[in-house]
Order: sequence, then C-alpha cells, then structure tokens
Amino acid sequence: MNTLLWVLVLILIGLGVMVLEVFVPSGGILGFVSVVALVAGIATAFMERGVAAGMAALGVVVVAVPAVLAVAFRWFPETPLGRRVLPAPPDAAELVPDPAVRHRVRGLVGRQGRAVSELLPWGSVEIDGAQVDAVSDSGPIESGAAVEAIGAQGRALVVRRADQRPAGPSPAEKPARPGTTALSPTLESFDFDGLEPPAA
Repeated sequence: MNTLLWVLVLILIGLGVMVLEVFVPSGGILGFVSVVALVAGIATAFMERGVAAGMAALGVVVVAVPAVLAVAFRWFPETPLGRRVLPAPPDAAELVPDPAVRHRVRGLVGRQGRAVSELLPWGSVEIDGAQVDAVSDSGPIESGAAVEAIGAQGRALVVRRADQRPAGPSPAEKPARPGTTALSPTLESFDFDGLEPPAA
C-alpha cells in the first residue's frame, strides 16, 4: 500500500476513534488509541515521505482535531446518551415564578407557622394551612419547630425561628452609610413582572 495512503488511513482512524470517545465513554482508552493513530500517521509521513509531507500531515491534524471535536460535541446533546447525561433546560416557570404564587408568598410574610421538614437551609414550612418552600435565615431549623416568615425570595419564604429575634437591624433594615447604596439581600426587590411578555 502507498505510504501516503497509510498516513491518511492512520489520521482518519485517529479522528474517527476520537469522535467515538465523545459518544462512548471508555475511560480514556479510545482517546489513547486516537492519539497513537494520529502520532503514527504524522511519524510515518515524516519518515517515509520527508519533512514536507510530515509538516503537511501535522498541519492537517492540528486543524482537523478541534474541528472534529467541535462537531462531535455539537451533536452529542442530541444523542440518546447525551440526553441522559446532560440535564434538560430549566422551565421558564421555574426561573420566573408565577405572579399569583409570588403574591401568595408575599402575603405570608410576618406570619408564623411550623417547619414541615428540616431547613438545611432549604425545606418546607406550613403557614396558615399552606405548605410552601422556605429557606432559613437563622441556620438549620428542625422539623416541627415554630418559624416566622420575614421575607420572600421568588417562590420561597425566608424564615427564622419564631423565638429568635435579631440583636440588631437586619441587613435590609440597616441604614446605608453616607455615599453608599443599600442593597437588598433577597430577590424581593427584583421586578419579576417586568420580565413577563405583554398581553396580546
């Protein structure tokens, strides 16, 4: 077989096995085989066809490897394995809470209830018969403990133990120093309604 053909075959095998490594994880075995084939192709070009052929083979590999990997990773999420490995994109409803849910959660601020699950710091609380997601502002809270809603964060309440009162004002209540701007520590001040598309 012509040595030039051997060089092309080795390079094609190396690129093909490299693509296979993306779709069939092998713990690096296929990646190693790919590198060996590519190096063998370049070395064969240098030894059998001279410096010019060797540099040409090296240039082809340098250009082809990133291009082939880019195409492989572009196709990977659409394969069955890619759909199993990569998480699905988040639902828009999870990113921008429903206005009714936000208003209901805000209406519970200032009221007391109990922790339905441990808050470490996330969990669930029950206030006025409604069970909602919550995040603790005062460290871990055990299930069944009395809690007080002190704020809202998207779809969740910010709570603390009902018998725990801060020694001083909360970060949101502290007056800003001259020349500085007070920043809210939660998402409550963010205008989610402005993200919603206008009604048709």
